[in-house]
Amino acid sequence: MGKDIANTIRRVMPPGDVEAALINFRTPSTWPKWNRNANAMMATKAESLDEGDHVATHQVIKGSLIEVRWLISKIRNGESFTEIILETDGMSRNERPIGKGLKDLKICITFLSEKDGGIEIHSSCTISSLMLIFANKLRKYMKKQAEDLLDDLEASI
Repeated sequence: MGKDIANTIRRVMPPGDVEAALINFRTPSTWPKWNRNANAMMATKAESLDEGDHVATHQVIKGSLIEVRWLISKIRNGESFTEIILETDGMSRNERPIGKGLKDLKICITFLSEKDGGIEIHSSCTISSLMLIFANKLRKYMKKQAEDLLDDLEASI
């Protein structure tokens, strides 16, 4: 048994800025330029992000190489919105698996390009019983990561 934790953050942006942010997000080769949590990255395709693709971001934290692997599990497009769901495909520190206490880590990013639209990032996961003592720290970390991603997307325009 575990506990579900989630975080949602939204930012209202003009439609043109939302479209520009979406283009940057769907072009993995640009991620290291604008995403502070992707000092380097690998993707199935460098110039597009499509359903079923795999993405791996790399960053150095306290001298250790952290790799987070993601699967683009779903992309939904509408007349004025795009929703992209990323599911974790594993994490490692210096090529050793980490994050085993986090299950079903997902990030859902919605780009709504209409008046009073913007970008919404929803992240969720299930933590194991042993990780319950860290639930508040994990929730704060998820919130900080989402805020950073939103700030970076907005600044990339």
